[in-house]
Amino acid sequence: MKTLIIYKSVHKMNTEKIAKAMAQVMNADLTKVENVHPEELAKYDLIGFGSGIYASKFHKKIYRFIEKQPSISKDVFIFCTSGSGKSEEKHLFKEKLLEKGCKVIGEFSCSGEFSPFGFHIDKKGSPDEDDMENAREFAKGLLNL
Repeated sequence: MKTLIIYKSVHKMNTEKIAKAMAQVMNADLTKVENVHPEELAKYDLIGFGSGIYASKFHKKIYRFIEKQPSISKDVFIFCTSGSGKSEEKHLFKEKLLEKGCKVIGEFSCSGEFSPFGFHIDKKGSPDEDDMENAREFAKGLLNL
């Protein structure tokens, strides 16, 4: 199964770490959202979309990329990192993908280290090795669908 993982990671690069762990397990191509060309999507059987959570939302560049696509009739998965380790926002992003014709076959989230407004650091060391292993297991599971 030919897989592409598209992500946006800022600040501590938490999402990039998770994306790389998944890509390694899946032998997937990996690209930042600003570097992907929409016509490339046709080459892939499975596409992953990942983002950190910024002000309770997926990064605006991921949203813009999806909104510009006329249709994406592909199996997709979504993943995110956030200070809380979970995201209520995933369902909104999932709805946007469903509107574009995607079939969402999996969702993953974990904690990510962040420093709000440059003050204290929360979730120091996240994603940790347990998070990375959970991401790898999630990716392996997608290969078996």
